[in-house]
Amino acid sequence: MDWRKKKARRIAWERIQLLFTLALEEVKKGNVVRVNRYIEHILKLSRKYNIRLPREMKMYICKKCHSFLIPGKTSQVRLKKGKIVIKCLKCGSYKRYIYKK
Repeated sequence: MDWRKKKARRIAWERIQLLFTLALEEVKKGNVVRVNRYIEHILKLSRKYNIRLPREMKMYICKKCHSFLIPGKTSQVRLKKGKIVIKCLKCGSYKRYIYKK
């Protein structure tokens, strides 16, 4: 890989991390519109520079409608049979994560 591409990917990764922390701060303020805009930028950067998002970030993003999943506001979280089930209240899609083996 070319050194310019590596540098561009590193800068994009730093920008993704910064946008995610800004999104978490805006959630606390209650500005859902700005949070979803940050998520759009994160997904666009990850696609453009081929960066895989870690599981912690993916858990907060709906795979279908790309909205930020805020427990109680935009998502519903349940524990069922050793799994965490997250339902997006905007589009109705489900995400499941195993929490015990």
